[in-house]
Formats: sequence, structure tokens, C-alpha cells
Amino acid sequence: MLIDREELHIRNALKSCGYPKWIFDKVKHDRCQKRKKTIETKKRNKSAQESKGLAVIPYVEGLSETAERILRKYGINTAMKRYRTLRQLLVHPKDQRTVEQTGECVYRIPCHNCDCIYIGETGRNYGKRQEEHRKEVESISSRTFTRSDRKSRAAEMNKSAIADHVAKENHVINWSGAKILERGHRKTRQVKESIWIRKEPNCMNRDGGGRTATDSI
Repeated sequence: MLIDREELHIRNALKSCGYPKWIFDKVKHDRCQKRKKTIETKKRNKSAQESKGLAVIPYVEGLSETAERILRKYGINTAMKRYRTLRQLLVHPKDQRTVEQTGECVYRIPCHNCDCIYIGETGRNYGKRQEEHRKEVESISSRTFTRSDRKSRAAEMNKSAIADHVAKENHVINWSGAKILERGHRKTRQVKESIWIRKEPNCMNRDGGGRTATDSI
């Protein structure tokens, strides 16, 4: 073959110039390896173009390699990410907020004696807003009324619907069962509050939500 004749000619020329045989063999080997890498790269590029997508999976020794081989059979490329870093385990630059420290939120406060729920929203810390509810309810619960006085008191409008419920039904509020429902800025928060009021069948709120002078601060 032509290639074999050319190769023999080059060998003889190098030998006559004093070059050892291993130099020719090394150059030939390097060229073959380079040719193989070029072919493999073209195959990978073609496979990537025909790929059905990319799956990013966490690296777990012994499992990720198997998953990669299985996905490759179906034309899905894979990329590995670290499962858990030392930073995730050790570094906590910010203390987590407690429920009481949460601001700009929509919240629910249930009654202990019945299924009624109060839905409210606040732009301040939820803990401060709940404390205001508590003080008003306690001011009503701590008073001693005759039956006629309680009846007239129940007809009065208090600052919030929670106080109205306590005065009218003589119930106890389940403060420990209160929780945060949503978070958001003012307009978004008020819309979310209205949605939750309409979703709750036993809502003690006096209106359908939104910013009012009496129920939301």
C-alpha cells in the first residue's frame, strides 16, 4: 500500500540520518492517539447535539456513575454536582427568624372552643401584632360582667374581630395554634388576606379583607 511504502521510506531516511528506531515509533504512536481523540470528540459533539436533555444529579460515589451510564443509553447527558459541601454543614451566617420575628405576613389565629378562625395581615413583626390582639382580648376576658352587661357588651364593636368573638361567645383564643400563612409586600399581602378569608368557611372576620382601620394594622 502507498502508506506502507511512505512509512518505510521515512524509516530508512531517518535511519540513514542516524535517528534511532524508537523516535519514529513514538511519533507514530502520538499521531494515532491524537487521531483517536479527534474522533472521540466528534462523536461526543454529535451525541450532545442529538441529546434529549441534560440531567443534573448529585454526586454519590458508586451510584452517580451508574445513573450516568443508564441515562446515556437514552440520549440524556448528565452533569454532576456536589451532594453536600463543608460550607453547607458548618456555615450559618444568619440566625433563622422565629415566627414572632416574621414581618409582612398573613396569619391565622384559631379559637380554642370552636372552629372559627381569624385571618389578619401586618407589615410589622407578627409577634408584636399578636401581642396587641392578646392585650385587647385579655382586657375583655378579665372583666366581670352581669348577664345583661355581657349581652350589651357583645353588641359593641371592638378594635378587632377577635375581641368581638371573645365578647360575644365568651370563648378562649388558641394563641399557640396561630401560624403564618403567606408573606408579601403590602398590596400582595392584602390580596392574599382576602383570598384566605374567602377560603375559610368559619371566619370570624367582619369583612372580606383589605386594608381597614379596625382589623388590620
